[in-house]
Order: sequence, then C-alpha cells, then structure tokens
Amino acid sequence: MEGKLKQSLMHYQYKRKMEDYAIERGYIPFRPQLFEEYDSFSSRNPRLSREDLVVVLTRLQQILLLRPDLTSALMKEIYPIALKQEKCKVFYQSTIYRNLGLEIQEINQFGIENLGSISESTEIEVIVMAIDLLSSVPFILEIGHTGFLDGLFKACKLSEPQKAKLKKLIYLKNKDELERYIQSINLPLQGKNVFDQLFKLQGKGEKLNTIIRSCILNVEMENAVEKLIKLQEISPFIHLDLSIVNKFDYYDGIVIKGYYDNLNKEVLSGGRYLLVSEDSENRLDAIGFSIDTDAWITSQMRDDK
Repeated sequence: MEGKLKQSLMHYQYKRKMEDYAIERGYIPFRPQLFEEYDSFSSRNPRLSREDLVVVLTRLQQILLLRPDLTSALMKEIYPIALKQEKCKVFYQSTIYRNLGLEIQEINQFGIENLGSISESTEIEVIVMAIDLLSSVPFILEIGHTGFLDGLFKACKLSEPQKAKLKKLIYLKNKDELERYIQSINLPLQGKNVFDQLFKLQGKGEKLNTIIRSCILNVEMENAVEKLIKLQEISPFIHLDLSIVNKFDYYDGIVIKGYYDNLNKEVLSGGRYLLVSEDSENRLDAIGFSIDTDAWITSQMRDDK
C-alpha cells in the first residue's frame, strides 16, 4: 500500500478508537453546522480577534464564520434537544478553521459533551474519560476553576473592562505586563498579593495546597479551591493550575487542559459551561472537552513505534 494511503488508513483506525470509546459510554455522534453567525460568536468570545477567524460574506450581506469552534456550534444545535430530554451525551469528529493570513488552518478535533444535570459524579466521569484517552502516552492533565479568578476579581471590586484586561493578560501568560497593569490600578493589598503569586499556583502536593488555601479571600475562591484539591485525588497525573483562562469565554466552573510530554502544545481542553437560551429564560449545565486529533494521533503513533 502506498505510504499516503497507509497513513490515511492508520489515522482512520485511531479515530475509530476514539469514537468507539465514546459510544461504549453512551455518547451519540453529532455533526455540527459548517457556518456560524459572526455577531453571535464574537459577542460570546471577545478574546478571539476577527483576524484569526475565517469570515464569509453571503449574497445577502450576512457575515458568517467558517466553523470557529465546535462547542459553540453544539450550544446552538443540541441545546433545544437537551432541554427537552434533561440529559444529552454527544461526541463529534470534525474540523475548525483559523485564518493564518496567507492560508486557512484546518484543525481536526474529537470531543465529547455531556449536557444537563451535571453533578460531581458527571464531572468525575468526564475527567476520567479525558485521562483514559490521553493515558497511552506520558501526559499531564491540568485542572483549574473559573470561580477562583471570579472570586479574586470580586474581592478586588474590579470593573468589567479591568476584568477583561486581566483575563487577557493571564490567558497570554504575560507576567511582565500583568505586573505593570496590577501596579497601575487600585487593588487591596491581599488581592495584589494573590495576583503576584498567580502563575506560581500550579503543580501538585500538600505544600502547594497549603499555599493555595492561603490565597483564599472569599467563599467563591474557597469553593473553587476545595473542589480542585478533591478532584486532584482522581489521578497522579492531575496537576492544579489556578491561572487557567481558556480562549473561549463561556466556561463556568472547572476547566481542563491536557499536554503530552513528547509534544510542545496543548492537546486537550475543555471544562464546565452554562447553556443559555436566546431569550435567556432557560439555562442548562454542560461539561465536555475537545482533543486536537492530529496531535493525539501523532503521539500515539510515536509511542507505538
């Protein structure tokens, strides 16, 4: 068999492993729409600039995006079904698109989403699935919680523009600019001390847990910290990271990121989020993650050699 065809077959077989794993656990395949409305997407995801998106203009002058995110598409399409059934578990094997200027980048993704009635056992189920899918190659799964930063912002009585600026700097891991910005705004001393330590609040072990607990300023931060310390007990491969901020702004609760030792990039990302109807009258909890399929397969193939 020709090399390219052989590689294509191997990729297909690896993807089937992922899909079979999800089906065995009660997840149903889902195929998202290819386009999304620009205004709707950009309002929910302010950290992703228009320059990074693949913009399409229709004959009716409607501005659309070539699928920028799969969870966002799922929110719109699966939400009505999940609301009726009160519980819905889906997986997808699809592609998202990014504008690199001279070319359009295609990013193949596999993901699972669990919608409705999200309990602690559901959170554990999804984390265990992430660990299972990563586990054939040495990896680290980082876990954070949006409640820690939200509680810190609340304790510091920050404005919405200040929160947005801080989230962007933390997402970019821009330590120097973050320090300069913190100095430029009026923060209580306790809050400033937490921001100064923020990028050090990652790893594992009782010493770190003690340091993290010393940073708690209110109930919101305490609830986030205690949940993370408890979830860390699931696996020795779980590390805490209180500075996690995802590219997309819809997460509300635990957030996860997975990394392989043999790749210098994020392979898995996800977390808990809230689905809200267009009229804002109905809300539905959800949790899930996506995997960079090509990066995942590359690591599996390296390990199999």
